[in-house]
Amino acid sequence: ALAAKQADEFDRAWLEMMIAHHEGAIAQSQTVKANGSRLDVLTLADQIITSQQSEITEMQALLAG
Repeated sequence: ALAAKQADEFDRAWLEMMIAHHEGAIAQSQTVKANGSRLDVLTLADQIITSQQSEITEMQALLAG
């Protein structure tokens, strides 16, 4: 479906899909934080949450124009 879109429609669809993808990474990282025990894994989960949320905010701003 994405390949059939052009220009602004393509950009919007891609951003929306990437936001959903990043939200999934955040949810998985939150599960790791709730159930994990290794400090290095928990640290990585924190880094993923921070970076993915930052990118979501940036992508939402791009969608807003």
